[in-house]
Amino acid sequence: MEIFKKINETGKTVILVTHDEKVASKTKRIITLSDGKIVGDEKND
Repeated sequence: MEIFKKINETGKTVILVTHDEKVASKTKRIITLSDGKIVGDEKND
């Protein structure tokens, strides 16, 4: 996760796909999909 954070700090967007809620909780934004459609979009501060 630290590598992804460092890449993001340089201004690049990082897209991470996971089913692990602990991993997702460390991100700035969580977009939840169901059957290929967005069903949730929340920002973590």
